[in-house]
Amino acid sequence: MCIHRVLQAVLESPQHSARSAASHAAIVKVLHNEDRHRMKASPFIGLVVDETVDIMEHRSLVMFRTTISPCNGQTFTTFLGSFELPPGEAYTVADKAVEVMHSFGVSAMKVTWLSSNGTSLMADRLDGVGAKLKSICPLLTEMHCLSQHQSGLLPAAEGVLDIEYVQKYKTTVDAVYRLYSNFKGESNSLQELQNVLELCEIDLEGPKNIHWTSLFPAVEAIDSSWPTLVLLLESESERSPVALSLCEELKTFQFVAFTKVLLDVLPIFQKISRFFQLEELDLSILKPIISATVANLQSQKTDSGQNFQEFLNELNEHPNEDCEGESRFYYKGVELANCSKVHLKNFERLKETYLESIQGNLQDRFPSNTLEVVNSFSAIFNPKCYPQLLDNIGSYGVDELNFLLQAYSRVVVSERALSDFPLFKRIVFSLNQLSYKDLCVKLVYSNSEMHELFPDFAVLAAISLAMPLGSILYEKINRSRELMKRGQWRYAKDQSLSNVMKIAIDGPSLNEFDFALAIECYESRRESGFITP
Repeated sequence: MCIHRVLQAVLESPQHSARSAASHAAIVKVLHNEDRHRMKASPFIGLVVDETVDIMEHRSLVMFRTTISPCNGQTFTTFLGSFELPPGEAYTVADKAVEVMHSFGVSAMKVTWLSSNGTSLMADRLDGVGAKLKSICPLLTEMHCLSQHQSGLLPAAEGVLDIEYVQKYKTTVDAVYRLYSNFKGESNSLQELQNVLELCEIDLEGPKNIHWTSLFPAVEAIDSSWPTLVLLLESESERSPVALSLCEELKTFQFVAFTKVLLDVLPIFQKISRFFQLEELDLSILKPIISATVANLQSQKTDSGQNFQEFLNELNEHPNEDCEGESRFYYKGVELANCSKVHLKNFERLKETYLESIQGNLQDRFPSNTLEVVNSFSAIFNPKCYPQLLDNIGSYGVDELNFLLQAYSRVVVSERALSDFPLFKRIVFSLNQLSYKDLCVKLVYSNSEMHELFPDFAVLAAISLAMPLGSILYEKINRSRELMKRGQWRYAKDQSLSNVMKIAIDGPSLNEFDFALAIECYESRRESGFITP
């Protein structure tokens, strides 16, 4: 049984006394003491930052960290807390991140990875959180992985809100779902829309904005039910001005065409997102995946994707009897508005702008230097990437090793590593049954023979293990978002929310927790007058 289950009902409880807050703070103090010990022992650390905004428009920085135990080479992912960001631009996310690092006694030299979620943390690359942290963390590499939480959010649409029609499309889809939720019992033919709301756990009554253009199931449902949806909105238009307006918008060429473009684009990002949710990632395919995706997006700007092309092929053209020389266009029996060669040309420009924007978003998250670092780590430490014949390993990995030695010259001895590399490769070749992670763990484990034989490769393996990736991190980020959503109504701007989140996310088994120390912390808070008996 885990300690967070003991306190599972806290977020739903209508009461929140000073005494319960003190008990939570005491437990969290014990957990944070463990965090400090692990960060002190860990040779390197990875940071994950996520900016959130509550219902009162208060900005907070949610932070996680990854550490490695030199005793056994195992990695740990821990929630550091939710930290309120003061209003105004003078105090930045980077300032708060540095402040948190100092409070936990984290050496800047140990921080080797930074991952962040949200465009706001990546905006203005030259002045963003990554650039500012790198000025004090010389070994830092940014690794902004794509994460997909339960609402299906993908970053494909983030960073493109400056494209006017993208925002209009989001607003239209939002209005469709909200209007449908008011009369959903009247039409079984639109069950796809209801399935989206249930499967993705979307709360239309909640304050949080829904990123519809990033929600692939929602776009699929709109597309598959489009003719039925148009007929339903037409039937409701006499009673509802909103339905009339939505019906007119859904029948425009631009709305249908953009839906088809999203059907071509979003599955690509969904696959990448799922890749990062795996527990053991094959990092050797990361660079090819990103390169292939960029190439795919580039080709769609000129050749169009399958769904968009099929849509164009299915358009039926009929002469316009009212206007000689003009045509009417029908799709699935519905006449499209604003559909002509001029409109198609204008839409091609919109499509190109959108694809360029998300292509740039992807390249911002995975710059060439980051891909080269990850690819080099995989080449050196993944036995399955090695040549199949021992005679072929002579020159293998030399360029990749030189790249890593240059990137991490502050913590490795390059001449020694290059001298050790031939023997290291022969041993790795003989251990081809090991996975990438298993080999790195064997190197980092301080009592292993490989750790003694290859100290520089042990350092590089530790840096690699600190990379914030995998299903455990994904699950903990999801958990933090759920708790923020559930608790922000009651604990906005309240440190106790962060404490409860810490317990719920990182709470250990009851038999592993130091209750004696927690009681001591609790009593000290009571004696100091923080709470009354």
